[in-house]
Formats: sequence, structure tokens, C-alpha cells
Amino acid sequence: MPTFSGSCHCGAITFAIDADDADRDLYRCNCSLCTKKAIIMKPVRREDFQLTGGEAALSSYKWNQQIAEHFFCSRCGVYTHHKRRSDPSQISVNFGCLDNAIIPPEHEVGLVDGAKLE
Repeated sequence: MPTFSGSCHCGAITFAIDADDADRDLYRCNCSLCTKKAIIMKPVRREDFQLTGGEAALSSYKWNQQIAEHFFCSRCGVYTHHKRRSDPSQISVNFGCLDNAIIPPEHEVGLVDGAKLE
């Protein structure tokens, strides 16, 4: 399985994911937090996510029922990934943080109805 690397803007937080195809299963979420972030997410199994650097610079945010945990860089503020509430066996990464992340024009991005979980 191919490995894709990623990072926050300043490079303090680095991570890697193992995925067959980095641009598959992309989604946006309509919960109040994700709506404000306006990003595209890529879900992967927890075991396919590796934080490779910057643990000391990693900050997190929990809200509502304190189940999902959202991670961002304490230096540059870029949101990198989160532990999912809807599927705790997965981590979702900010697709834009993946190196060379390109969504083909014909590719559809799904919508997760996270608002119903609030």
C-alpha cells in the first residue's frame, strides 16, 4: 500500500498515511466546526495513520460530547487531522495537508451530515 506524507504549513507537524489512493473517499462535513474550517477530509484506518513529527507542537480541541478530537499546529494554526466521532476506527486527515494533494476535476467530494450529530 502506498504511503503519502503530509504536514502543517510551517512543517512542525508531520504525518504519513497508508492508502491505496489518496484522492478516494474524500468528504466535507457540515457540522458547525467543519463548516467554519471549510476543508476536505480523507478518512483512513487508525492503524494507517502515523504522526511522524511535531508531537510537542500538536494542540487539540474537543467540543460538544467530547468524543471527536481535532488536532492542529500550535505554531501556524493549520488543522491537520482528527479522531472521528462517527467512526472511531478512523482518523481523517486534512487532504490539503498531504504533499502534492490534487483533486482531479472530475472527482466528487462527498458530504458527511455531521450536523445531525450535534
